[in-house]
Order: sequence, then C-alpha cells, then structure tokens
Amino acid sequence: MRIKTFFLMTFFCVMGLCLTAQAKVDSELGTSFKSAAAPLDLASSVNGKYVFVLSKGSVGIYTPDGKLVDAIAVDPSFNRISVAGLDLANLEDKIYLSSESTGKVQEINFSFIVSIDTAAAPFLGMPDAPVSIVIFSDFQCPYCSKLGPIFDEVLQKNPETVKVAYKHFPIRGHAQALPAALAAIAAQKQGKFWEFHDLLFQNMRDLKPEKYLELATSLGLNLEQFKKDMADPQSMAQASKDQQDGVAAGVKGTPSIFINGRNVKDRTPAGMQKLIDEELAKIRSTK
Repeated sequence: MRIKTFFLMTFFCVMGLCLTAQAKVDSELGTSFKSAAAPLDLASSVNGKYVFVLSKGSVGIYTPDGKLVDAIAVDPSFNRISVAGLDLANLEDKIYLSSESTGKVQEINFSFIVSIDTAAAPFLGMPDAPVSIVIFSDFQCPYCSKLGPIFDEVLQKNPETVKVAYKHFPIRGHAQALPAALAAIAAQKQGKFWEFHDLLFQNMRDLKPEKYLELATSLGLNLEQFKKDMADPQSMAQASKDQQDGVAAGVKGTPSIFINGRNVKDRTPAGMQKLIDEELAKIRSTK
C-alpha cells in the first residue's frame, strides 16, 4: 500500500511539474488547397515534397501548394493511407492503403518520371533515339566502373532505339572526383570523352593531376588545350550543371540511372531491357 501511495504521489507530482512547465504553442496556418475529390485520408512523402490524398477510387499526388502531379487508380474500398521510405538512403516512397470494410492492405511502389537535360552530355548511340538512358556517375565510384559492359550489351541489342548519356555527379567525399570530371570534360572538347572515360575508370585508384596529363598524352590530345579546358570556368559550369540536374532528379548517390526519366532499380541488362521494351511499347501505342 505504501508503494502504491508513493507511486501515485510521484506520478501526480511529475504531472504537476509537466503541466506548470508547458510552454504556449506558436502556430500559424500554412497553405491550403482543394483536392479534386473528397479526401478520405492523406499522407506526406518522406521528403515533404508531395502530399498524397486518398479519395474514393484514387490517390491524388499533389505538391504542397496544391498542384496535382498525377493520380493513381485504386480499389474504391480503401479508406486509409500511409507512406514509408528512407530519404537519406535514396529509398523511394511506398504507399500503403488499407480498407476497414474488407481488411485488405495494398502496397504501391512508385517513382516520379523526371525530365533531365542532356543537351551538353556526351552520349553513345543514335542522337535521336526514342529511348534515352542517362547515368549520373563519379570517376571514383567503384560501382560506376562496372557499368560499361552492361551499357555495351544494351546498345548492341538496341542499336537504333537507345542512346546512353553521361552526367557528372562527383561525390563530395571523393577528392579526385571533380578534377577527374573536369579532365573528362576537357577530353570531350577534343572528341575523346568515352576513351578518356574508360581510362579514368581503369586508373581509378591512381587519379591525380599528373595522371590526367598522362592519359591525355596517350590519347594524342593537345596538352596545352587540354590544360586550358580543364581550368576553363565553362568546364566547371558544365560539371556543376550536371550535379544540379542530378539533385533536381532526386539523385543522392552514384550510380543513378534513368530510362526516359524513370529511375532504374534493376541495373542488369535484363532489368534495363524490360524498361526499354516498356518505353518502346508506349511510343508504339501513341502512333
């Protein structure tokens, strides 16, 4: 009995302290918008960039200011929605829907289709190919170095319909990633980007200023022009633009690959071919 009394006294004392210590809440109304249909439930994306509004038979995807991005048709019985993901690990959002009436739970995996500027990007394949593969890469990324044979296989299988474009995304913790990108841009200006690209990955563990000059010499590049182009602010601007484009597309690490703006999760030749075939089927269906 003494123990219970002591516990109750302690509990109420603590609660009393908490109540007296509570601060006033400072609040203000944020933006508001009207959804296309009566909302049943809503959730926010992990990064806060989107609001998912569940209505009868659909999930509307909105920007925080109320612009409708897209809508996904769903079972009309669903009346609850939640979102899971891990933004820091570049894991995309998953929507979970549930129905009180049926007990059904549905997972929806999705990613946003993004627009990526490749006007200045070096590429392999046909310039007007209907399917564009864009890779954001870093010359000190070991995973990036293994992608060459995969892209070769994809291009061999789709010589008229696919092109591969390269975008620089030097990781901050890689000391030579940006200098290597500038060297590759300098080589691009002399028409030798892909040859230099391959040599950089072959010498990935030995990247340094002298190595860039050595590789440029081996390719017969004009060294004086090469050095000028490496130091040219336009080269830095190109590398920075690539990185900004990557950030806008949601890139957080390398390699990141997009096929016609769709983020590629399965980087095997078969996985990429599946997306390529889907994109070609879309194009055929609109003709």
